[in-house]
Amino acid sequence: MTLDLWALVATLGLAMVQVGIQSITTLRQLGPNWVLSQRDEAQTVTGLSGRIVRAHHNLLDIFPQFAAALFVVHMAGANGQYAIIGAWVFVVARMIYLPAYIFGPTGLRTLCWATGQAGILIIL
Repeated sequence: MTLDLWALVATLGLAMVQVGIQSITTLRQLGPNWVLSQRDEAQTVTGLSGRIVRAHHNLLDIFPQFAAALFVVHMAGANGQYAIIGAWVFVVARMIYLPAYIFGPTGLRTLCWATGQAGILIIL
């Protein structure tokens, strides 16, 4: 498997870690009755839990673009150094995004997001 596809695998792992963290923090805030229910009535998490949930949703929003960019370069036979560099720029930016969103100063989250987007552009 190529190094850029390993970056895709790393991003999947990151998404799994984030969903685990968000599940734990949501459980702690909303309690097991709501978490285990059918969730017919929407509840919103706030504070730390809310930031973790929003960061995870942001990853899910951007992930299809990342995967599609890798798909395009692989199907075109154009994967190479730029795809590898761009893919790992994306992964590292997204790894920093979560703690930046939770604890970082104003602007750091946006910088991480923009760096991830730049990684996708580098791939293409």
